[in-house]
Amino acid sequence: MRLFDPLVDEARQHPNFRNIVRPGNGFALDVLNDWARGFVDRDGKFVEEFQASFNSAFWELYLFAVLKEYGLTVDFSHARPDFCIPDRGLVVEATVASNAQGAEPEHVRRGNMPPRDLNAFNFESILRLSNSLSEKHKKYVQSYAHLDHVKGKSYVIAVTNFDRPFSFVACQRPIEAVLHSYYVDEERHIATRGREGRLEGEQLQHVSKDNGSPVELGLFCSPAYSDISAVIFSSCATWGKVRALSSDPNPNILFTALRYNPAGGQPHVVEEPKSRYVESLLDGLRIYHNPYAARPLDPALFRHPHVFQSYYQKGDWVYELREGQLMFREACYISTGGDRRSMNVQGIVTRTSGENT
Repeated sequence: MRLFDPLVDEARQHPNFRNIVRPGNGFALDVLNDWARGFVDRDGKFVEEFQASFNSAFWELYLFAVLKEYGLTVDFSHARPDFCIPDRGLVVEATVASNAQGAEPEHVRRGNMPPRDLNAFNFESILRLSNSLSEKHKKYVQSYAHLDHVKGKSYVIAVTNFDRPFSFVACQRPIEAVLHSYYVDEERHIATRGREGRLEGEQLQHVSKDNGSPVELGLFCSPAYSDISAVIFSSCATWGKVRALSSDPNPNILFTALRYNPAGGQPHVVEEPKSRYVESLLDGLRIYHNPYAARPLDPALFRHPHVFQSYYQKGDWVYELREGQLMFREACYISTGGDRRSMNVQGIVTRTSGENT
């Protein structure tokens, strides 16, 4: 599959695609070609979609690379869902939360600061993620469940959010609210300067659309979504992931990463140039198992030291959360004058602090 042979005229190319094919990005293209190795373009439209709309195709390529990393064999003889893995009794459907109609798309950048109101930012991402998951659940009920190669198999939805500029700073907050009604009010913590102590979550039952209508949360809090066995999520599967995995020798690429620290409320902060920074393909991956799943997914299938998992076992929740797991990462360039073209990481630390789920 030749991802970078132009099939779409430049005027229709997605800005992200135009950026990655510019001269000097050969090391990054090597990573994407490696991800795509073995991928089958079943309908002959994937490369065009990669060049014209980008984000959903990029997410599929990352997921395919993850499946290969786990040694899982995808059967491409079926047109849908996206990834059928018959020898493990598993099908995976990929989706992304995109920007609402009329809202700024993910590739637009305004300044270099994180969002000012974290709650407003989170609530918008919650709405977009909830919509994406609900649509894929509906697709399963109306279509996929009736397919012979899907019947009796675990149905997993893999989702990420490309719903707005700097969407990656949302980390795990929105997806945990959507699935478990679990939410951490970071604005309150910041406003009190941490006087309330350790960041802890609370129940968030719904958020409201712009028209005031409520959207109920907690997809995994009742049997209503028992057809979904688990949700795969990552806020770190961005262009920064490609940069981190590439062999680019550019000395002016700087990585800032926050990694889980079980010893305290603040994560480990890592700031390293490309030559010293280390990140794996699976770093930042999160698997949320549905306790009401009609066809549960075995946690052992995706178990890995770099991967977060949550599942219900023997009457209690189990969290596979190990020291050093990646929570957030940003890559930026250092100009020749020493200036960092980067968002300020201050304030992002709270997004990865405290307890999970």
